[in-house]
Amino acid sequence: MYGTERRQSSDTTSMTYLSQTHWRSRMTAARGIPATDELDFFATLDRRLLHRRAISEVFLTSMVPTSRDGFLAGAQLPSSHTYFTDHQQERRTLDPLLLLEACRQAETFAAHVLHEVPLDAKFVLRSWSWQQIGQAPELPAGPAELAIRATTSNPQVRDGMVRGLDYDMDLWLGGAPLGSVQLRASYLPAAIYPGIRRHGRGSNPPLSDGAVVQPTTQALAPHQVGRLRPENVVLAGLREEETGTAADLLVPVANPSMFDHPLDHVPGMVAMEAARQLALATTNDRRGSLSRTQVTSLHGEFGRYLELDAPITLHAAPTIGQPELIQVSLRQQGVEAAAIRVGLSAADAVTGSRS
Repeated sequence: MYGTERRQSSDTTSMTYLSQTHWRSRMTAARGIPATDELDFFATLDRRLLHRRAISEVFLTSMVPTSRDGFLAGAQLPSSHTYFTDHQQERRTLDPLLLLEACRQAETFAAHVLHEVPLDAKFVLRSWSWQQIGQAPELPAGPAELAIRATTSNPQVRDGMVRGLDYDMDLWLGGAPLGSVQLRASYLPAAIYPGIRRHGRGSNPPLSDGAVVQPTTQALAPHQVGRLRPENVVLAGLREEETGTAADLLVPVANPSMFDHPLDHVPGMVAMEAARQLALATTNDRRGSLSRTQVTSLHGEFGRYLELDAPITLHAAPTIGQPELIQVSLRQQGVEAAAIRVGLSAADAVTGSRS
């Protein structure tokens, strides 16, 4: 399952080219300036360079290159959000998926501006992970200012275009370390993407603003998956099986945070959200309450596209010898498309150092 982005029809070639050129010139000029002097949180960056349609879903505010292979980025995280702060918790803490989204925006902006990946290229998420350091910080009363220090490695270049990069990111909030994110992405030229999709599935994929196959089973109640709002629930048909717990994916095409714009597949963020919800649901069955359960780590590997026109099932089971690590498999038409590991702990537990 991949995380490609479809370019918005309202963005003309000239507009996107000028936007990319404008930001690249600004970043080049900033190379000789200390990064901490340039990192600010005054305004969000161009949404088109972050693959976002709604400005309300843009969190990245600044970026400064620190070397040929590194950069600093700033993001302002909302203290209230219909998706990212909708959690059933005794302590209102920062959502790991919000941190992953901020890092995805940093990766996307850096790919376009620092590495000159074309605006119409298709971005493919291969893997990403989050590891918390210490206790999860509580949400501040106002917006939180996140600092990201990133290093890139393993560049893959073909025909003069960067086709892939690995990102290693360290995150801070108010000068205190939060944890780390690793992200591996590929970039496909727009000219070859339709052929790749047709070859992989035998036909052109439908878009998420059209007909989407949904489960016929009953959606879970929000409290079963640590949510408050029904529109943020992405699971249906929770059931026990011989090897663990299973559920069906309820594709949230009407949710503007998970489907900000039309896509031809289920994006990586939805897969991670579904895995988290199933992991929490299994914990709910064992402990009876989710208000004190925290997600302390996430790791996802995406091997195939999750299509919109076929049912998707999830299977979860604790890791042998490490019951706090829940292994979740997303399967479609009998084949595993994504494997996600979710680390859980009580809200007052403290995780170890970065792994």
